[in-house]
Amino acid sequence: MFREDFSEVGHTGGKASFKVISDSHGYVKYQIGYSHSSPNPATFIGIYAHPDGFPCGNIKLGGIGQPFNPPPFPNCIPVFMASDSQGKFGHECPECKKHFRSDSIPANFPLTCPYCSLRGESFHFLTPPQKIYIKHYVDQLIEGCEDIKPDSEVEIVIDMNLVADSVAEKPRPDFYYTSTMQQSEFRCSQCNCYNDIRGRYGYCSSCGTRNNLDVLKVSLEKIREQVIDDSLSPSDAVKRIISEFDSAARDCASQFTTRVPMKESRVNRLSQLLFHNLDKFVEIMDRFFGVNLLKGMDSDTNFVRMMFCRRHVFEHDGGVATDRYLSESGDEGTEQGTLIRETKENVHRLIGNIIKIFKNLDNDFHEIFKQELFCIEIEKDRKVRMKQNNV
Repeated sequence: MFREDFSEVGHTGGKASFKVISDSHGYVKYQIGYSHSSPNPATFIGIYAHPDGFPCGNIKLGGIGQPFNPPPFPNCIPVFMASDSQGKFGHECPECKKHFRSDSIPANFPLTCPYCSLRGESFHFLTPPQKIYIKHYVDQLIEGCEDIKPDSEVEIVIDMNLVADSVAEKPRPDFYYTSTMQQSEFRCSQCNCYNDIRGRYGYCSSCGTRNNLDVLKVSLEKIREQVIDDSLSPSDAVKRIISEFDSAARDCASQFTTRVPMKESRVNRLSQLLFHNLDKFVEIMDRFFGVNLLKGMDSDTNFVRMMFCRRHVFEHDGGVATDRYLSESGDEGTEQGTLIRETKENVHRLIGNIIKIFKNLDNDFHEIFKQELFCIEIEKDRKVRMKQNNV
């Protein structure tokens, strides 16, 4: 599907209805419903709203006959909300104010901001238009309850179908909410939840897993395929492999400097670090954070170090071995002044080792910055059931 960055995704439509009944003594009660009949994908969630019209809690929607979880305050009003026309929900982080999309507004686990890592109950991540819809919803219900005459019945409808069909017209109703496509869609490798974020790297909004390793794997696999079909030379592949590693590692380091309290001098050292300088990167990550990048690498360490040095030669020295290369790489099979002819075998081996190194970084990263395990455990159980059914 063609995606245009930051394009609007319309509301899926549907009707919120309030059936308000007053008996002969003026006692008022109401029933709330939501119907949907458009061909668009749709997901529905519930939010508790204070009578003043602001969201104050999540509703755990169970099956038929199952009661809702208790509201956080007396007299809270249950508000039903529908997704955008792709079955997703937009969110806005209350801390960094950035927009992202996910599968739902969950009630059973907190959301994590993909950008600043703030974690909290999902109703705190509602967008301003969603909050306006909630206020309109509550006001319509309360007004209906206050205006009804004794021994009568009225129905109030908020028709999002009519609103969705006329969104091109200006001005739009204040309570019409949409979401906005971002730049990178991904399903989390740990919990399988959908995310749509700006930029390239981010946390899964459901479980808080950082996606750098997954992004790196995809990029390296594309490089591998290009080397196999001879559309990319091995020497250029080495440069791109280490560039991808540099990008993913640099982003991880920025998370450490943002989330771990440290002296300014340490922040500066990390900010100025060249991540394609493997030895320095390994040393600082171990000394600063106890992150062991070379765990289990054994004899492959010398090979990776040589390939990082070759990247410099391919990038800056025209591929010709220099004194610096020979002294730093440990490459005893090459003489000074020799044009290095890179091989496909080295490229494949380098990709495997880069993934090993980054797995070490990823494991230690998530040992420091804990994931939300609720969704991960559900996904594990789902995979076990699928395997059992296939057997």
